[in-house]
Amino acid sequence: MASGRARPGLASGSAFAQTYTFEPPTYSPGLTTGQDGWYLPVTAPASLDHNVYTYAGNPLGFVNNPNGGTQFDAGQAMTTGLGAQSARAQHTIAFTEGLWEASWDCAGQWVGGLPAVDNIGSWSMQPSPTARYFQQLMTWGANVYTPSPAVPGPLTNYTTTADFFHVNIGYFTAASPAVILFSAPDPAWTNIPVNHWLHISVRWNFTTAQILRVTLRDITAGTPEVVTDVTSFGWYLQGGPNSTNALPTDMRIFAGGSTATGSDLSGWDNVSVGPVSNGPTCYANCDNSTTVPFLNVLDFNCFLNRFSGGDSYANCDGSTIPPVLNVLDFNCFLNRFSAGCSAP
Repeated sequence: MASGRARPGLASGSAFAQTYTFEPPTYSPGLTTGQDGWYLPVTAPASLDHNVYTYAGNPLGFVNNPNGGTQFDAGQAMTTGLGAQSARAQHTIAFTEGLWEASWDCAGQWVGGLPAVDNIGSWSMQPSPTARYFQQLMTWGANVYTPSPAVPGPLTNYTTTADFFHVNIGYFTAASPAVILFSAPDPAWTNIPVNHWLHISVRWNFTTAQILRVTLRDITAGTPEVVTDVTSFGWYLQGGPNSTNALPTDMRIFAGGSTATGSDLSGWDNVSVGPVSNGPTCYANCDNSTTVPFLNVLDFNCFLNRFSGGDSYANCDGSTIPPVLNVLDFNCFLNRFSAGCSAP
């Protein structure tokens, strides 16, 4: 397991999650490449390094992440005499079959002359040309958008103002044609103010190749977490249902677009990836029952007891601002309970 603190209530059942918080002494300000196993996957001139920054006084202007420590990772795209260059940082992950969950904090913004260009930034599994993968993508709204059951679209295009952006999930519906589609799973994933730190999680099953559940919380705004069960959406990893594509080997964080006068910035923190216990275990199954129905009134009693006892489990939204345990945790638990336990 990588060094760093894990956020409670995330990657439920994922005792072996790899977590990256970009904190000292493991990380020092400077190039992300070479620190804690991170590397530059595509060499110059096609790609630029990410860097580790301190929140205090960082030159990119990212605001403090309420759930962050003292440092974070960021990438900045740039157009030079070598042309448009995106920024990438990649890390090897020992993916295996079964149920997995990834979570991360991210923020996006544009610096320089307008108009802005897509894409702001993304989290993905690699190698994307061949593996069972999905992608989380922050955009201004200029790129192609596929309507989802919850967000019919079209999305507002903010390239001329760069003051709001959207977050989409990239997925597949069939083995052929192997075309990735991008949709927002809930209205909360749209029209987000720039320079707001978001906490996002995605749960999927490598064996069935299906994306099961996503969550989003605007940490900067302090809003409750929005949990969306997407099993009925028909969103799959590359290769479609029961994909036989190879498992991915890496995860990648990315910053995408630039012009001669401006560039996209993406910030990252608290990145965690790990398997989820196969079976009924999930966050809302507080008492870890194995009797159907797994979720019932006993889970509410369990949560209340843990909350009253100050148990870190009850910090459902992962907040660090005192009081850490508050009414938002009850809202978070209700959302998790309503989302249910996705079967492996």
